[in-house]
Amino acid sequence: MSEIAIPAGFEKLDRDSPFSDLSGPYYEKKENGKHIALGLRVGHHHLNKIRLTHGGVYMTLADNAFGDAILSYFDIPVTNVTVSFSGQFLASSKEGDWLEATVQFNKVGKKLLFATCRILNGDTLVFTADAIFSVMPKKE
Repeated sequence: MSEIAIPAGFEKLDRDSPFSDLSGPYYEKKENGKHIALGLRVGHHHLNKIRLTHGGVYMTLADNAFGDAILSYFDIPVTNVTVSFSGQFLASSKEGDWLEATVQFNKVGKKLLFATCRILNGDTLVFTADAIFSVMPKKE
């Protein structure tokens, strides 16, 4: 897919991650300099044997969206580790579809952060995930 097919407001994101290079490319939408959504155009390499988006793509997109939202939430550099992640597969997507992931924080404590990610394909909710993260200040 070409860059032209990417919705307005999204910019290609360099995640500086070998795995993300394989599973992307990813696109980020910001508002007032803060992360608000992560997008992915489903390519041929995202498809499973029956030519629908592989479930692992949804999980990877959600995991990356969680991480970006957490980094954007805090005013200091932080690091986070996934403690728990559960996902619900609600609908399928096909090659060429645009997936958009947004994150909501349910509770931010001193050490743990609870969040929900929703992935939409247009107006269709295709995946949701609930996760818990251990968050700590990044060590120099």
